[in-house]
Amino acid sequence: MKRSLYFVLPAVFAFNVTNVSALEIDEKLTLRFLKVSSSKKTVLVNRGGEDGLVVGDHAKFFITAGVVARGVAEKVSPSRSVWSLYRIVDPNEITQDKVLNLKIATPVKITDDPSKSLKEEPIPGGTETMNVEDNSADGAASEEIVVSDADKDELKGLGLEEDMSVGTTKSVPSKTASSSKKTSSAPVIEESAPVYSSNTSKTWEAWGTLYVNSLSGTVESDTTTSSSTAASGSTIDFSAGIEKYFLTSSSFFKEFSLSLFAHKRTIETGDDVKSTSDWFEYGVGANYHFYNSAASVNKLIGYGALTAGKGSASVKSVSTTGGVATENTTDGTNTFFSVGVGAKYILNNGFGVRAILDYYHSSEEFEFDDGAGGTFVSTRTLAGPRVQFGLSYRF
Repeated sequence: MKRSLYFVLPAVFAFNVTNVSALEIDEKLTLRFLKVSSSKKTVLVNRGGEDGLVVGDHAKFFITAGVVARGVAEKVSPSRSVWSLYRIVDPNEITQDKVLNLKIATPVKITDDPSKSLKEEPIPGGTETMNVEDNSADGAASEEIVVSDADKDELKGLGLEEDMSVGTTKSVPSKTASSSKKTSSAPVIEESAPVYSSNTSKTWEAWGTLYVNSLSGTVESDTTTSSSTAASGSTIDFSAGIEKYFLTSSSFFKEFSLSLFAHKRTIETGDDVKSTSDWFEYGVGANYHFYNSAASVNKLIGYGALTAGKGSASVKSVSTTGGVATENTTDGTNTFFSVGVGAKYILNNGFGVRAILDYYHSSEEFEFDDGAGGTFVSTRTLAGPRVQFGLSYRF
């Protein structure tokens, strides 16, 4: 009898300690990813049973900005655990040695709608058993980490050893009633932050912008007595265009986009020669996204822009010579280019905002009647900064 108690009592004590130390719903831990599989669906973390984790725990992994992934514990040792990430919000945050927070959560709700399924395999309703696939998890992380003999023994006990070789299909047993979590009434703080992600399926974007500019330059005439006068302009212009992204490309074109646009403006320029111009310009543009990916959602995207094109105009000018005012209406042409830097912000539903500061240069030519049966060409050059604000929709 006494001999039997020597085996029974330690087992009962260990069972009780495990249940007492199990984490409740909404409890948090700070952890580090020790290793990450090549598919980023399987991670080894430096938290285990000693911290209250048990097999079958569901949790959200988050940083200050928001939730980056959600997963389930597959294997647990005293100081380490293996997690399968069945929802990855921001893959850029799933990296080796990344420090972040874990928050225990309830299991995901099961749905019969295949369009909302997290996995390709149907999961019967009312069960907590989940099949987690990781066909690419056999490769080691690009950087090796130094592990002690004790760590090697623990990894070996988890079936991982040092190469992070996790089976391609694993089944997570449901937790017993004795280790189930009680729902906490604590507020979910991190979910108030936007969820960062990316969307590569929407590669077209329609946009419209308003320009606030302050242009200045000169007006030159090729009459027998060449003249050069000051020109200035300040107005609000409108542009609309469509932009094409290459988000699924595997080359450097992934962060480039091309656009076609049209620009309408009405401007009054000149001091000695007053001109009211009604412009219609069209052109092409190229953008390079250097701050966050062009496919980013709920993130600020920084980009550089280069545009060029040509236009036509109807100009009404009034010149004064010797106290006599002469009014002329003529058509002209122009060429232009601009270079600038801007920012975009795209929401989950595809709508977004953008702003850009650029330098604009325009060279324009007009042919006027000189009043003596001949004509002369007036060349106008305008240049200066512009600020654009606009809305967009990505589809």
